[in-house]
Amino acid sequence: MLWKIRTELADRPGALAELAARCGADDINILHLEVFTSESGAVDELVVSTGVGWTADDLTALVAEAGCGRTTVRPCQADVLHDAPTRYLRAVLRMIDDPVSVDDELGNLQGFDEYTPAEWARADVLVEIAGRLAERLDTPEGPRPGSGVVPELRIATVEDADAVVAMHERCSYESRTRRYHVPMPKLTSRTARHLSAPAGGVSIVACVDNAVIGMATAAPWEELGSTTMEVAVLVEDGWQGQGLGLRLLRQVVGEARALGADRVVCMVQPENHAMLRTLERLRMRSRVIRDGDSLMVSVALTDRSLSHAVDRPPVEYRLNRATPSHRSQPARPAGQPAREHALAALSALQPISDRAGAADPDGADRGGRP
Repeated sequence: MLWKIRTELADRPGALAELAARCGADDINILHLEVFTSESGAVDELVVSTGVGWTADDLTALVAEAGCGRTTVRPCQADVLHDAPTRYLRAVLRMIDDPVSVDDELGNLQGFDEYTPAEWARADVLVEIAGRLAERLDTPEGPRPGSGVVPELRIATVEDADAVVAMHERCSYESRTRRYHVPMPKLTSRTARHLSAPAGGVSIVACVDNAVIGMATAAPWEELGSTTMEVAVLVEDGWQGQGLGLRLLRQVVGEARALGADRVVCMVQPENHAMLRTLERLRMRSRVIRDGDSLMVSVALTDRSLSHAVDRPPVEYRLNRATPSHRSQPARPAGQPAREHALAALSALQPISDRAGAADPDGADRGGRP
């Protein structure tokens, strides 16, 4: 039987030889070995062949006797014996036909819940490839701005899910990445239903005839308090630059206030100048908090909501109802890049100077507001 073993070797010369000798003593044949480096030391992944009767617990105990720790053992198939570059290149070939299969490909290639830094890097590249492949597919044509065409704004329902999926397919790779902070090759119908009717929140869609051409979502962000909602906006490329994003944002902020929110926050990439200008044009009291490559724009909805906004403890920017994911993701080590279904972390948030009228380092002027 074939088994895949991932373990951390003892940090001393001869540790791998000791493990190999221990396997040999029990007639266990090591067929494949790959070594990863990590912050805590070397992580070895072995494919071994055992006789009948061996279990995962037996192999874990054997590896521990050789001085190894943090061991995971799983049965596997013979295809894992192909060298890693070949397996990844074949995954790319399969994604050319179906870019949305990137989730399954990553699961087949890596197989363990905890990734090493090298595997995070590989996953990031595969996700980027999938996004670019999806972008090259034929993009469906949607309604275009024309004389007298004024999109209708209304509260979304789950019945809008198919139209929301269609809008995402018409949006460019760049627009989807600005909205979700990660490459988003395809929005599933299930995720679209959650976006259209977020639990405890609300979504606004902009429609022309039966087509959705823009969407704004407000959903609770419990880590920042029970009265805080995260907002996000996506407008189809052909309709950008015409004020539709501002209309969507104003209406979804109003709906968030009606649901009891005392402030809304919006995560923005510093280079997303269009969204920063849209938030500025709300003409509402706001504050910008920066961490690394991300900006959190906090907008006050009541007189007291900004007075304590930056006094709350730092939180991690985790997946929430306003930021969809195809499936749950394993925790990644601090400082590692995000995968398709994971977003940039916000740790140790620090407020930008509170001086009235000051601009943050990226030029997002708060216009004299608190």
